[in-house]
Amino acid sequence: MGTQIYQNYRPSADWQQSAEGLTVHMKEFGMDRVVGFDEYAVGVLAAVLEPDANEETMKVMAVILRTYIAYMSAGGRPPESRQLGQPWLSAQERLAKGMDEEKLRKAVAETEGCKILYDGQPILPLYCGVTNGKTRNFSDVWSGELPYLVSVDSIWDKGSSDYMEKIFLTRKKIIRELAEADGTENNWSQLSESMVQIVEKDGAGYILQIEIGGQTYSGEELRCRLGLPSACFDYTVKNDGIEFTCYGRGHGVGLSIYGADAMAGEGKSWEEIISWYFPGTSV
Repeated sequence: MGTQIYQNYRPSADWQQSAEGLTVHMKEFGMDRVVGFDEYAVGVLAAVLEPDANEETMKVMAVILRTYIAYMSAGGRPPESRQLGQPWLSAQERLAKGMDEEKLRKAVAETEGCKILYDGQPILPLYCGVTNGKTRNFSDVWSGELPYLVSVDSIWDKGSSDYMEKIFLTRKKIIRELAEADGTENNWSQLSESMVQIVEKDGAGYILQIEIGGQTYSGEELRCRLGLPSACFDYTVKNDGIEFTCYGRGHGVGLSIYGADAMAGEGKSWEEIISWYFPGTSV
């Protein structure tokens, strides 16, 4: 998204450095300037959370963002042209969304300096909007393993309005999207049940491999190519297309924002929430 992170960056004279010394060079969102971590964090939290989010959820996300920046700056070397890829809202946009500025800033201030660690090092603190009721192992989506990104229950997610979504895609649209990605042309005259087969699922129920029209795709690859909310889905071939019934939103790895907020609503602290979704870590 064009956001680069710098430490030990010398800001202009009219800029006041944040207490933590972290700065963010923002070249998008209608600006080109350096902002302190606090200001950046408030904008990100406002973008990823709803106005009625619990204060503990705000603290969780503040710690996740701080940890992510520390992870990307491992070894004290500022990332070169790395993109955080986080959404961000300006003060005006935060007001329009109905976010409580005071609560956002309080969450950032009260977790100052807090990071999620594994073996004394900042972790890669992945998160998603909502899962299918269970998070995924890192290795089910990407190569390698991370011991703190393993599957855990997130049963609260089944109560989310985003838990399930039905999407119908026509045969022509599916052919077009897959052909653009493959650089090949398909001439399916029709679709049939036999042309679509789930090859393998992971332990959380997400699709690892699926075959469509003789081509095999990973679940995440197909999700991105077809614009599906999740790689956990059922399907029905009908009316010259496919109806996908998707469960959850995003890659499903790490913390679920919806689940975290539900835990906060039950009285769990931000430390307890982090411990649940990132087992074996400390803060």
